[in-house]
Amino acid sequence: MMFRKCVVPLLLAALILTFGCTGPQPTPADFADKTTKPAAPMIKSPDTKVRAGDVVTVEVRGQPDLNRSCVIRPDGKITLVLLGDQSVTGMNATEMREKLTRLYSEYIIGPDVTVTIVGMNSQVIYLWGEIGRVGPLPYTGDMTIMDAISRAGGMSGRAEPKAVQVMRDGKVWKINMDDIIINGKTAENIYLQPGDSIFVPLNGFARMGFAMDNMFYPVRSFFSWIFLGDSVNDLKNKHPRW
Repeated sequence: MMFRKCVVPLLLAALILTFGCTGPQPTPADFADKTTKPAAPMIKSPDTKVRAGDVVTVEVRGQPDLNRSCVIRPDGKITLVLLGDQSVTGMNATEMREKLTRLYSEYIIGPDVTVTIVGMNSQVIYLWGEIGRVGPLPYTGDMTIMDAISRAGGMSGRAEPKAVQVMRDGKVWKINMDDIIINGKTAENIYLQPGDSIFVPLNGFARMGFAMDNMFYPVRSFFSWIFLGDSVNDLKNKHPRW
């Protein structure tokens, strides 16, 4: 017991000297990422190409029997009434509409065809960091960063919303989600593209907490012995049966 009473003040003094001589302590700003937005803007991609596993709907106005919702098969084809198997992989919605309009015109006078991509199961974006659900998220087309974060369960309480990163083709954009959500700056709500990665970092206080925890982890059991040893012995003395 005497040893513990002597060790505690010595340890506290050592900690004060150690941290007192290391200069200014880090602030949340010191943990801010140094990445900046490249000059090229991130805009909506008009050429969303479909692949196997994606879902499209085909509608012909005035011909309800021809309307279909189709999953693109591994061979890149869909099956339609009158037209049979048709290859559509690698096409966008406009290209599919033009092809099907040309083919239906052999059976219908002036067909009015609409093609909609309703599920991009073959293409994903990736989310990681302080977010509700990390991992791949299906890309649905016309998806913004706010859409993606919302679908993934939102940011955790330890997140830094002002420094969310979007990575694409080796470039990194830093997005201030507070500007979008709180200040209504919709221009920051960029459109995503398949393969984009979104990283939601820890805020400064959470990072400092993890750093402190890692620093003291090797001596955690030693501190537990110092501060809790007497309490355990007192309990044993009060309850001998223990």
